[in-house]
Amino acid sequence: MAELGFPKRLNSSLHSQVRDLRRQLAHVSKALADHGIDFEDLADEAEDFMHGARKNARRAARQVRRDADVIAHAAQKAPAATGTVLVVAAAVGFGLGFLYHLAQRD
Repeated sequence: MAELGFPKRLNSSLHSQVRDLRRQLAHVSKALADHGIDFEDLADEAEDFMHGARKNARRAARQVRRDADVIAHAAQKAPAATGTVLVVAAAVGFGLGFLYHLAQRD
């Protein structure tokens, strides 16, 4: 018998929460409308923005993959030059870090 009461209470609680959310959404929509902002237009603009952001992220990921392939191919063709570039980059990074540390002490 107690098992049958649980779903009813849960269902009632969910309906109450949905009702409260709808009231809050109506309040927010009215507040935005009072300031000359249409909630539906705002939602459409946000959706368009997200679509564009996803598209740009995919494009950037493809470009990063292409660049990584080019770098890997160049590293395979000239391993000595790759090693030299990495050593020089590490030395420059160490030098900059050392100079930054000295500048912070003063």
